[in-house]
Amino acid sequence: MAKKTYFKDGFLEVTSEFVKARTRSIQLSTLESVHVSRRLFLGTLALCGGMILFGILFGDLLYVHEIAFLVIVGAGLLWLAWNFGTFTIYSKLTGSKGWAVTWWIKPLHQMRAAVETALEDQAASKRRSKKGGAVNHDGDDDEEDDDD
Repeated sequence: MAKKTYFKDGFLEVTSEFVKARTRSIQLSTLESVHVSRRLFLGTLALCGGMILFGILFGDLLYVHEIAFLVIVGAGLLWLAWNFGTFTIYSKLTGSKGWAVTWWIKPLHQMRAAVETALEDQAASKRRSKKGGAVNHDGDDDEEDDDD
């Protein structure tokens, strides 16, 4: 089977055989599930939301440049955290712990779609090779009719 590349973006790569990210790679056939999340956003929401609220609520006690700094930095960090994500792979080899890569969210969503496409192609290939062997009928052909 020729190695087909489903996705490649920098150090992230999905082929018909492997999923590669930075220094890690795992066989596609051992994957159980993949998950993309925004783990950094929840922590950033509390911290930066607090910065923005502090700047607004105590605006009468702060200088204008301090208010602007708190609001702009808080909003900028929220935007940055929203655009970062974590791609987690769970497989038979890594167990329930899995391994994760944190990167920009858009390539991670594309990588997840590529992994799902590769898994679907792999399953379809197995079905085709299975049908190419012995002919499988309705399932009740194994029993012989003895009432003749």
